[in-house]
Amino acid sequence: MADPIPLRITADLPVCDPARAERARGRIAPQVLEVWDGASGFVDAVFAASPYLGRLAARRSNTFRRLAVESPEAVIRDAIAAARRVADLADEGEALAALRRAKADLHLATALADLSGAFELKQTVAAITAFADAAVQGALGAAARLRGFEIADGANPLPGYFVLALGKMGTGTLNYSSDIDLVVLFEPDLIAPPPGREPQKALDRLTQTWVRLLTEETGERYVFRVDLRLRPDPSSTPVAMSAEAARRYFEAVGQNWERAAYAKARVCAGDREAGQAFLRDLEPFIWRRALDYAAVEDIRGLARQIQRVGRRAEIEPAGHDVKLGRGGIREIEFYAQVLQLVFGGRRPALRVPDTVGALAALAAENLIEAEEAGELIADYRFLRDTEHRIQMREDEQTQTLPEDREARAAVAALMGEADLGAFDEEVRAVLTRVHSAFSDQFDDAESLATGAGSLVLSGVEPTPDTLETLKAHGFSDPVQVWNRLAGWAAGRARAGRTERARRLFSRLAPRLVEAIGNTGDADAAFARFSKFFEGLPSGVQPLSLLVNHPELADELIAILGLAPRLAEILARRPELLDVMLEPGFALPLKAGVREALAERMRLVAPRGDPFEAALNQARRVAREERWRIGAQTLLGRATAGEAGRAYSDLADAAVEVMAEAAAAEVARRHGPPPGRWAVLGLGKLGGRELSADSDLDLMVIYDPEAERSEGERPIGADDWFTRFTQRLVAALSAPTEEGDLFPVDMALRPSGSAGPIAVRLARFASYYEEEAWTWERMALTRARVVTHARLEDDLVAELERAIARDAAAGTIRTDAAEMRARLLRDKPARSAWDLKLREGGLIEIEFIAQTAQLIARQRISPSTILALEGLKAAGRLPEADADDLVRAVRDYAGVTQLVRLAHGSGFDPDHASGPFAGRLAAVAGCGDLAALAERLDAHAKRVRALFIAHVGMPQFSGDGN
Repeated sequence: MADPIPLRITADLPVCDPARAERARGRIAPQVLEVWDGASGFVDAVFAASPYLGRLAARRSNTFRRLAVESPEAVIRDAIAAARRVADLADEGEALAALRRAKADLHLATALADLSGAFELKQTVAAITAFADAAVQGALGAAARLRGFEIADGANPLPGYFVLALGKMGTGTLNYSSDIDLVVLFEPDLIAPPPGREPQKALDRLTQTWVRLLTEETGERYVFRVDLRLRPDPSSTPVAMSAEAARRYFEAVGQNWERAAYAKARVCAGDREAGQAFLRDLEPFIWRRALDYAAVEDIRGLARQIQRVGRRAEIEPAGHDVKLGRGGIREIEFYAQVLQLVFGGRRPALRVPDTVGALAALAAENLIEAEEAGELIADYRFLRDTEHRIQMREDEQTQTLPEDREARAAVAALMGEADLGAFDEEVRAVLTRVHSAFSDQFDDAESLATGAGSLVLSGVEPTPDTLETLKAHGFSDPVQVWNRLAGWAAGRARAGRTERARRLFSRLAPRLVEAIGNTGDADAAFARFSKFFEGLPSGVQPLSLLVNHPELADELIAILGLAPRLAEILARRPELLDVMLEPGFALPLKAGVREALAERMRLVAPRGDPFEAALNQARRVAREERWRIGAQTLLGRATAGEAGRAYSDLADAAVEVMAEAAAAEVARRHGPPPGRWAVLGLGKLGGRELSADSDLDLMVIYDPEAERSEGERPIGADDWFTRFTQRLVAALSAPTEEGDLFPVDMALRPSGSAGPIAVRLARFASYYEEEAWTWERMALTRARVVTHARLEDDLVAELERAIARDAAAGTIRTDAAEMRARLLRDKPARSAWDLKLREGGLIEIEFIAQTAQLIARQRISPSTILALEGLKAAGRLPEADADDLVRAVRDYAGVTQLVRLAHGSGFDPDHASGPFAGRLAAVAGCGDLAALAERLDAHAKRVRALFIAHVGMPQFSGDGN
């Protein structure tokens, strides 16, 4: 139509702010306004609601005048032609200015034609898209000249180099403030870079130049924001990418969301013939003739990801995103495109790029009801018109209805509605209707949203709803978290390289996000899960476990959230996940499992080096059992005492089996043992109080029955048992391909490191009878036989004699007090949380129990608690004192067990997660760490007082050295 806008006005727009309209008129020359006299009401309505269009009319007053006397089509044609002519410019400043002037004319013409009713939605978006094509082509030509390329054909300045438009530009439906989604590709065989220039660098710089011509902010603003991130793997590929590399990417790891994106692709600039050939090559990837069930589900999953809380969710127009929010434009687009991708491979009629055309094609193919297609088309047009008017107000890149009533009333006015309440109701009705249709399509499938909202992991940037979801789950940097999750979903981790793994991850992601949020420290838990997930060599098996066993996923995340130390272990050994599925994993920890553990450790395949095989088998069993004990303790299913006994059962089994392996290894070379032997456990192993990272205090005792062994290479008895002990220590502590087992400390043997590593029984007896220090005899109160070969009875008798040795009570107490003083000097506590070494700590309780047993000349029990209870029962310790000490031991042990399990030896409460702090405090019945610290301080004060009362003040005798 050739008529100007004043003759084509059919819309009746209210004037929402007369004062603003008057101010806008004041910036325009009277002679320009005169030609609009016949449409002054329309002009006032536009200026009142859209400050941007008012400023544009003043800045481009000649264009504004033209629109009153010429058709908007003519003005738009001239703007498009001006953008194309930029390709002939070799001056960057001229190119920048020309493009921005043309864009201003295009915006003014299309907006006024749209608002007047002269244009329908189809004409408006077509005009904006045609201008975008011309602007990209013009900028590309100018950039080629600026970068020194030889140009033979202005329409195709660089043969082999082409630009694909995706998104709304690809479908020909751009809106006023759209980004333009572009992908730049080139055919290496066709490209001719400037002489002496490396092709990839030259094309990257060319691309950056023309993109800058479009995006750079000047006094006349910008032309288009350009997004180049829809190219394959944008984080690791150049801005101008080889078309052959892109083909290989789509063939190998192309994802279904990329199928959806490239279904909208078309060539918008550059070498159109090369671009069309590339798109033809992509057709089998996009339009599959035969879809397997998993691919169909994945495509449906793209849409399910954007669901929020169901069709009954309340929708408020104020602040609602009409594109990405519930019931918005995106839901209509996905509604149509999911069906297109599922059926388009076999029905070419469905391969329609724009949403309105796609809905009509789906109805024509009887895939949706014609009535529903009609409603969705009408609702889509309403929402697109609303989106345009939101953007017309201030040329802002937003699709969100203002929360401010006055600003929202301006949008309503541009929609022809003077009553804001009526406009809000219409918006609400449309959004609700769309969301209901969208939800109905996916009601039969598993939702890929979380309880807090949508979780969209496809695309190149997070949706606002997704960021809100992540924020609601406690993530402090939702953009960073989204980037990582989206990277995993895209296969940018070894665990997600296969299509099946990516499909499993997309199902797991919502539960994963919820479980991490439920830990109470989402950032820390996510960091630990990331280390675990990114360390997986492959993902199908662990992801299948987590998807098919939801409770396993919840428990795994809970463990990772509470325990950095266990998270490190799992990151190194992801196969531990399998252990969590075993029937016995969640059973209560119980005593008496040593033999069963030992049997598991003995199950060694009869090939290779039997000694090495035994070491590896023991380490595998120990690793799994440690994980089980740790998880049970961390999740509150086992007490500290139960954990201590379970760790000790594990250690006992390991010592037993490794002693057997060590004896067999020495016997293989030198013959059977020439005598009896036993392994003593002391310290926490003796008391059955081990924690997650305890070492083993051991002593090997032997009684020779022959001077030499009998074998192919006989050796003396002392040498045989020395080698046996060395093999045993190596078997327990040396790392193998399966990791380590237990650190071993042999320092408590007679004469310590100066004495022989294996001790004769006779020497053991004489040493403790004649030479041992009081503290060495104290250590024996914690000793027990862990494993032996016919020596247990005689060794236990010698133990009893050593403890029953006559010594003055005063001397025992003085020696113990001095030893404590030396420890305070030489091994001070690292902090108040070092509950063993701090003043009033666990070591002082142990000293009280040990000195009392030496004074009583009776070994009551290696266990500190049982020893205290026995001393109380025997009248050797007042009841109140014993009870206070037992309470302190239990609280100290409970805290230490959890701290060592979760953090190792270096615990800093300032760096503890909130959930772990709560779990730790609960061990002692406290509400928080501050209350726990007070309770521990009270214990320490009482223990120190009892230590002084029952042992003495820690101080040195003589000169104190």
